[in-house]
Amino acid sequence: MTLRKTILAAAAAAAMVPISACGFSDSSGGSSQTVAYSNPVASQPAQYVLNNAFESAAHSLGWDAKIYDANLSPDTQVSNIQTMIQTQADAIAVWTLDAGAMGGVYAQAKEQGIPIIGVNSDDDGITTTVWWESFMCEAPDAPFKRAAQSVAKERPGAKVIVLGGPPVPSVQKNASCFTEAAEDAGLEIINRTDNVKDDSANALALTSDLLAKYPDVDFIWAYNDLTALGASSAVTAAGLKVSDGQSPGVIIHGTNGDADAIQAIREGRLTGTWDPNNVASGMSIIKAVQNIQKGNTDDLIIKSTFWDTSNIDNYVDSDKVTYDLDDLPLVAP
Repeated sequence: MTLRKTILAAAAAAAMVPISACGFSDSSGGSSQTVAYSNPVASQPAQYVLNNAFESAAHSLGWDAKIYDANLSPDTQVSNIQTMIQTQADAIAVWTLDAGAMGGVYAQAKEQGIPIIGVNSDDDGITTTVWWESFMCEAPDAPFKRAAQSVAKERPGAKVIVLGGPPVPSVQKNASCFTEAAEDAGLEIINRTDNVKDDSANALALTSDLLAKYPDVDFIWAYNDLTALGASSAVTAAGLKVSDGQSPGVIIHGTNGDADAIQAIREGRLTGTWDPNNVASGMSIIKAVQNIQKGNTDDLIIKSTFWDTSNIDNYVDSDKVTYDLDDLPLVAP
């Protein structure tokens, strides 16, 4: 069914631990089911959009949706999934924080016949995965490679600072994939620092220190938009300019397509962001459950879009995005 979900202010996200949405009529004519999602950190604006889309897609089928916030704690995530199993969820989705810690609960879910849908996670025990295209490494035209190649074209041999994130498998892989792509494109990685606190304030402090050591940096790659915006503030505070990708200044890329990042591009405070399409991502969890019920465990890869000054006028706010579960923006594996 068609989804048009109004996305509320991200500041309200912290109130969602856990969220249980029940009492919806089964508009699809099928049996009611409960699908639960272990969110890695609900305070992230991108995750809030994804959560709302996940809930709305479930409700469109007459299903119940439950969301639990792990808040970057593997122990909390294990406990949340144990709760999902005990309350007999029909399917569990999870963005894995620590694959080693999850083996036991994944085995319990398997014993109960509960499928596990990974979100940017493919560790042992996961039945199928919903991927952001911007997290894919292998394809010749993978977003990491396209980003590195575009910078190499404008600034051959550019000096790069990589700002990674917390010790989450997908996040660490993300930074490593970009680093490899940048080196293959002839860029020079002069520093990698992880923003383990996962907020803009810490990213600002880290980047300020790095700019003192590396004032000639050409390109700052950040694993998410909160980190990129913190880096942008540090660049501005240091009296430097942010480049639009072609103009003089420091090129800064983020990921997530957060509303604040979109606004920063429009205002010249950010070069660009990879938008993973969080509305389609949340809906794809429900699509994956449907596929599993039909015996299809193929991964789903959601198309990502890079927004910068060249196309920002085409950006559509999340609350105006409309998809159908049978017509999601997927790319071939």
